[in-house]
Amino acid sequence: ISFANYHPSDAYRYWNGMGIDVKSSRLSNYRTNGYKGSWNGYNETTIDVEQAGAIAPDSNIRTYIGKSDITGMVNSLAAAVGQNVVDVLSLSWGQSEAQVAYEIKQGVTPAKYNQIMNLLFEQAAAQGISVFAASGDNGAYDGISSGNTSLSVDTPANSPYVTAVGGTTLPRTYTVNKQTVKIEKERAWASEFLYPNYKSQKFLGFEDWVETFFAGGGGGFSKYNAVPKYQSGFSGIGTYDATRLWSFKNGKAKLLDTPVNISGKSKGRNVPDLSANADPNTGYSIFITPKKDSSATGEWEISGGTSVVAPQIAAASILMSNNSAGRLGFWNPQIYRFASQSNSPFTVLDSRTNNTNLYYTGQPGKRYNQATGLGTADFSKLDKLFNS
Repeated sequence: ISFANYHPSDAYRYWNGMGIDVKSSRLSNYRTNGYKGSWNGYNETTIDVEQAGAIAPDSNIRTYIGKSDITGMVNSLAAAVGQNVVDVLSLSWGQSEAQVAYEIKQGVTPAKYNQIMNLLFEQAAAQGISVFAASGDNGAYDGISSGNTSLSVDTPANSPYVTAVGGTTLPRTYTVNKQTVKIEKERAWASEFLYPNYKSQKFLGFEDWVETFFAGGGGGFSKYNAVPKYQSGFSGIGTYDATRLWSFKNGKAKLLDTPVNISGKSKGRNVPDLSANADPNTGYSIFITPKKDSSATGEWEISGGTSVVAPQIAAASILMSNNSAGRLGFWNPQIYRFASQSNSPFTVLDSRTNNTNLYYTGQPGKRYNQATGLGTADFSKLDKLFNS
């Protein structure tokens, strides 16, 4: 599901450049309500198609392109679910629950938007369509780019019928304020350890500042959806450990001199469900040409975000379904059951320190946390469990 055009030739040039052999007829577009498309955010669509197609090179990819608004989202989802031709659905676009609440108050968004989305995703689950959604790229403060400073999660990743995909960062050595900082093991994606470098940095504006200081994998508690049955009673669900790095007053953010450690309980659907590397600093290559000239030389760039990971895991689901009798269906009831077993396919990132999404951290000894969900997956193990 996307809201911007893309150049199909970029995707083919990417796969060719990566040495991935694909058929020439694998791509198709569905223009929701006849929408001709916009080029705003076309890099997002490009990333989705390239990453999904690289992981599952024999798959067909159908892109639903609609207006970048509530109507476009609902109608594109309704089309995809109603046509029932896709086995897996990936969504990298979304907005914070905080922003949705504001728009409902303003009369811009229908009051029953959340219920409408859940009904569509429930229908997808009933049809065996696996749905994956990016959890957002601003850590626990999903609405901050719109000026909302409260803790918030992203929709549609908040839906109980969607597999929400969060972000991690990989081991790497950085120079921070002329000192060497080593990330020794995979952890939740955030860049608080780079803050000393950012303090003297000049920014192009508020958006640039947010993208720098508030880069991280989305996660937390939904205010719109209750804890689903598959999460109820699971180790770590409904409890949290957190480190408060920021204070907010009159909409302005201030970095605390001394971070405050917090533990507690909270209600609502816990987000995300699982995570994978999403940090642009340990990210992925993409190939892209200018908006209006697909014949141009183009550029190889490095990208990241949970919007990279969602199509990757959607594609992995397709690969695993090749070994089964058909669609894998709705993942969540299955993966939480797998995660509770002794042969769990998940590596839990439960460290309390150096493991934050700008608020939530790991919960030592527990199998779930709101920074990375169940953790990272061993897809060989996951494949065997799905197909056993």
